[in-house]
Amino acid sequence: MDKVSIVDCSCYEEELVYRSVKDAVEKIGFELPSDKRVLIKPNIMSQNRPEQHTITHFQVVDAICRLLREKGNEIIIGESIAFYQKGLAMKAFETSGIGEVARKYRAKLVGFEDIELVRFTRDDSDIVGLDEIFIPKILLDFDMVINACKLKSHSAMRFSGAIKNMFGCLPGGYKQKIHLWTHNEFELSDVFIDIHKIIKSELSIMDAIVGLDGGPTAMGKKVNTKMIIASENPAALDVVAATMIGYKTGELPILLQASKRGMIKSFEDIEIIGHKRDFHFKRLVKKDLDKPFDSDSIFVKHTYVDLEVDSRICSLCGKCKDSCPVKAVSKKNGGVHIDATRCINCYHCMSICPENAIEINPTPMNRLIWVIRKVTGL
Repeated sequence: MDKVSIVDCSCYEEELVYRSVKDAVEKIGFELPSDKRVLIKPNIMSQNRPEQHTITHFQVVDAICRLLREKGNEIIIGESIAFYQKGLAMKAFETSGIGEVARKYRAKLVGFEDIELVRFTRDDSDIVGLDEIFIPKILLDFDMVINACKLKSHSAMRFSGAIKNMFGCLPGGYKQKIHLWTHNEFELSDVFIDIHKIIKSELSIMDAIVGLDGGPTAMGKKVNTKMIIASENPAALDVVAATMIGYKTGELPILLQASKRGMIKSFEDIEIIGHKRDFHFKRLVKKDLDKPFDSDSIFVKHTYVDLEVDSRICSLCGKCKDSCPVKAVSKKNGGVHIDATRCINCYHCMSICPENAIEINPTPMNRLIWVIRKVTGL
C-alpha cells in the first residue's frame, strides 16, 4: 500500500518548514541516503518571486538541502522554465530565492537547457506519449531524484502536482512543442508519465503551505493550505492532494493515465498518515475529458520562439551542428542554418556556441507578456 504523509506547516518560517519536511519524510518510513549524488527538481515555472506562490518556495528547498547535507550528500538542483525569458532557468533560480539556498549548501545549479540530450523511443523504452522523447543526460546520472513540487490548480490541465512537475525536466521551449504535438490531456499526461518511467524519482515532497488556486501563473489566488505532503509514489501524492482541493480522480486525465499505466494500483488503496482536509479551489472540469487542445492558442503557438544565427560573429566551428539532437542545424550557403520545422527548441546549441552567435528572436506575444509583467509586477 502506498503511503502519503500530511504534516501541518502554518508558514514559511525556516525552522518550522525544516521540521515539517523532516517529519513528513519520516512518517512514510523513507530513509534519505548518505554520501550520494542527489538531484532536487523544484517547480520553477518562470522567473517569478516566492511571494507569487507559483513556484516551490525556497524554504522548502532549503529544508530538503539541509536534510541531505546532514547525511553528507552532494546536491544538485535542476530546472527548466516553461516559456522563454532572457536568462532562462539560471536567472529563475535567483528570482525564486533558490540560488541563495544553493550557495548556502554548496549545491550545484543546473539549467537543463545547457545539458546534452539523450533520445528514447518506443522501441527501446516504455514510452507511449510520443514516438520519441529527449531527456537531459545528467538526469540519468544520479543516485536519487527528489521531486519538490507545488500545490496548484491549473487553468489548462486542472491540477499541477508531483506527476506534472517532472515535465520541467525537458529543456527550454521543447515543452511547448510537445503541447503542439499532443492532441489532448490524455496524450500529454502520457508524456508526463513517460518522463517518470525514465527518471524514476524516489521521493516526492509537495509545498502545500500556500497553494495556488487558478494557476499556474501569478494571476492565480493564494490559499493558505498549511501542509507539507510527502510520498514515495508521485501518483499517490497527487491523488491525495487533488481530492483535498475538490477534484474527483475520474475528472483528471493525469490520474486516470497514471492508474492505467500502473503508477498506482488503486485510488482507494492509499494509507494517509495525518489529517486530510478539504479546501475550496476553483475547479476546471470539462465534460469531454478527451477534448482536443486548441493548437492555435496564442499561449502555446505564439509564445515559443525560433533560434537565429548571427552570421557576423559565427566562426563556422560546427559545434552547434554536432550537438543538435534532431539534426536541425546544417551548414548552408557558407553559413549555419537552423531548420525551424525540425528544431525542438531545447536551446542547447545556444549554451555550447563559443561565440554566442545563436540568438532567440522573441515573438510579439513574448514581448507583450514581458511588458505586462513589468507593468503589473506579475
